[in-house]
Amino acid sequence: MTELKQQDLFQEWDEETEKREWNPLDQIMAIARLEEANEGPQTDFDPKEIEEVTGLTEQNLKAFDLCVKEAGLKQEEMDIWGVHNWHSNLLAVLSVGVGKLMSRDQLFAVVRKRLPNYAQTKDCVTLINNFYDKYDSEREYMSANLRGINAMAQTPAEATSEDDRELDKLAEGWNPPQLPNRLPRLIQLLVKPFPKQYHPMLTIAACVVLGSIASHYRSIYLDGRTIAANLYAAIIAGSGMGKSWVTELFEIMCKNTLRDWDKKEWAKERENKEERDKKANVKDRPPKYHPRFRIMETMSKTSFLEVQTNLGDNGMMLCNYTESDELVNATRLQFSNISVLLRKAWDLSIHQQYYMSDASCNTQCRLCAAILLTGTSRSVLGRLFSDTENGMMQRFIPMIMPRLKRTFRPPTLSPLSKDEEAERDALLMNLWQKDLALEDGTQMLEMPKTHKAVQAWYDGIEERYNDGELSEAEANLSHRVGQFMQRAAIPFVALYGEEQKEVLDLIRWLGNFAYYNICHLFEARVNKDMKESDEMLLQHIDGRVKALPLLDNLPETFTVKQFKEERVRKGQSENVRTLLSRYSKSGRIQRVDRGVYRKIK
Repeated sequence: MTELKQQDLFQEWDEETEKREWNPLDQIMAIARLEEANEGPQTDFDPKEIEEVTGLTEQNLKAFDLCVKEAGLKQEEMDIWGVHNWHSNLLAVLSVGVGKLMSRDQLFAVVRKRLPNYAQTKDCVTLINNFYDKYDSEREYMSANLRGINAMAQTPAEATSEDDRELDKLAEGWNPPQLPNRLPRLIQLLVKPFPKQYHPMLTIAACVVLGSIASHYRSIYLDGRTIAANLYAAIIAGSGMGKSWVTELFEIMCKNTLRDWDKKEWAKERENKEERDKKANVKDRPPKYHPRFRIMETMSKTSFLEVQTNLGDNGMMLCNYTESDELVNATRLQFSNISVLLRKAWDLSIHQQYYMSDASCNTQCRLCAAILLTGTSRSVLGRLFSDTENGMMQRFIPMIMPRLKRTFRPPTLSPLSKDEEAERDALLMNLWQKDLALEDGTQMLEMPKTHKAVQAWYDGIEERYNDGELSEAEANLSHRVGQFMQRAAIPFVALYGEEQKEVLDLIRWLGNFAYYNICHLFEARVNKDMKESDEMLLQHIDGRVKALPLLDNLPETFTVKQFKEERVRKGQSENVRTLLSRYSKSGRIQRVDRGVYRKIK
């Protein structure tokens, strides 16, 4: 009976498929019908046969699953029997761009494996074929999100190789300014244990954390606006290239400061919860305690606002992402919302948000945050510096760590002496205690030498621009660099009480370093944006065809008929009476006879 069923089934399949182009799904569906006819799978069928025919791989399956997640769907809810939302589900995944990541045949095989119910319908075949036929011309283009999905879908070796190639391309010709020989004492002690090639990266990271420790200090910038000590930094490095040293430095700096604060806040929250549980049914039940966390290592719009609100108008949170995936896993819409908050948090802007629900985060607060982000070029640039996030791009200090010669021995650390370690910790605690003493208030710092250094930096940029050394885009990218410099100086002035020469040398380096990196990464991109903006502006400039230039095409003395004919030839209206009257009153033409006019020079 089984042999007869097999013969009949494949005979039917052959007759149908001979009339059209072969599709691997036909064979797969035939096998499925065979399994159904025999009330179970055939034990002599090898699934690898399908993989050999279609090229189905684990990478294809992973890419599909990631596109499902990007579409806001859950894999386990995609193909429930009897719940016929199959078409809309697959359409959403196709719209993400899964068709750009695999061939038509491969997608048919993936759908058979992931959506076994829907795969047996004609609608499924039609949907996939239509999508490939309609959008085949756009298959080469991939959005930043889709490039990230493609990278994550690859095997680790493939992904690493691709990241290395991208990083090599970014670092080609990369020759940023070198660190000053003498650094502020605290920076010296923080970076000293680490290999020298990591010192620029760690100096940038240290400035971000120091700004968070000195979160209640403020200064007036050149434009008269108040700024805080917060900085945004993005460390771009490949796998195994030392990004982990940033985490090591972060923990050293936060152990007795920001981390200790958060631990105490957790303890207060637990104590409050226990007390509320004991008095759950009494009138004097204590109110719920909202922790005032200073470090944030996950991201959502609600959590960001909740923490920031609890910190108060003058608090600052440090957003630490040791892997950029912790920030970029949000969908495009979610990240767009988060990006708005982060841009406001850079500018010390007020954010107001109200929902008609007690469970939602209703808030009004002044946002302030610092960001320390590390990751590969693909994950960092793919999100923060995408086409839709120019505002974020120009608020970050990017730092490229080019690939070094491959070694198979871990870099050697040189631990500080006990005296140096004690000195480092004492300096950190001194700054932290000064900040805590301000409680919920702020302290404004006078920084005349810093202002002078920032102004001198801009004078140098202006001279280079006037001499033709800088492009319009490079000039455009300079406008936040002065803020980088002054923000970085605030913690040192708060700590030492003066603007030391080493501090001024450090911020000059930081300004030059940040500007070099920003221009290296984004100058071509900004030029492109400016060109496109100019073209868009030209398209929307008043395109009405005006009659005045037509006078140049007419003889010195002309008739109304000649004027009408010239306007018609230019595609304009024949109604010229009002126009001729206006020209006469303005002195452009003079009526010399009935229906005859003369131009006035």
